Amino acid sequence: MALTAIALILLSAFCHALWNFYSKSSRDTRILFFWCGFYTLAIAFIAFGIKQPVIPKPVWIYIISSGLVHLLYLLFLTHAYTVGEISFVYPIARAAPAFLPLFAFLFLKERISVQGMGGILCVMISMMLYQQREARIQFKTLLRYIRQPDSVWAFATLGSVIAYSLIDKQGMSEFHRYSTDPPLWRAVTYYLMENSISKVFYGLSCLIRFPRQQIAQIGRTEWKRALAVVGLMLISYSLILYVLMIEKVSYVTAVRQCSVIFVVVLGGYALKETYTKRRFIAAVVMVFGIFLIANQ
Repeated sequence: MALTAIALILLSAFCHALWNFYSKSSRDTRILFFWCGFYTLAIAFIAFGIKQPVIPKPVWIYIISSGLVHLLYLLFLTHAYTVGEISFVYPIARAAPAFLPLFAFLFLKERISVQGMGGILCVMISMMLYQQREARIQFKTLLRYIRQPDSVWAFATLGSVIAYSLIDKQGMSEFHRYSTDPPLWRAVTYYLMENSISKVFYGLSCLIRFPRQQIAQIGRTEWKRALAVVGLMLISYSLILYVLMIEKVSYVTAVRQCSVIFVVVLGGYALKETYTKRRFIAAVVMVFGIFLIANQ
């Protein structure tokens, strides 16, 4: 892999870690995402005003399904960040590449190699290390800590990531089959459409759950943060799309998982979160496991 590609993937991973860090450090992550949705819809409106999207009928079912699952992802992630530490929640939520081969084996009839199984085992070990919340590692308390709210919401987020990843994989395959648009525009169209669906429903849920005054206050005081989150999302996504055109997806997936390490460092030293050294070791083990899976 070229050094330029590696640098772009690492930049994408850092941007992904940074927008999650900004989200977690908000006064209210749930309402911040309301305004992120507002700005995302504005970007989609402008983009589709410049070039009207042409979406084949078979793709709509995947876009709608992905949008609804992304709605669950937003609800789960914002709740997880409300009750838990980012250096704990993020790595679990980002462990999807380890479990996708299992679900792809069950539902898409893909194969798993011995090396892939070894990578999955490494990720499982790292997730057990994340669950340790005592001065000394005690596996007998594992089941008790898995039932804690931050753990429940983190694993719920992981489940939603696995679900929309499988949907998007099939959806983009159908898009490429039926569309003659440039590949990059197909990906951007798909991304903006499913994001628009999820953000509209998420925004409606916020209007029901939170007082309008509270929503307006976060909008006034944290609009720069919301714009930064949306911008970092787009930069991270665009960089990955570009690199995927010139490098193997397995390499990109493996290197991009370094975002887990970035988040643990940001959470531990910028937000003064707990068990930083242990979580850093767990993050390294997880990245190694993803590397084995991606290159099986």
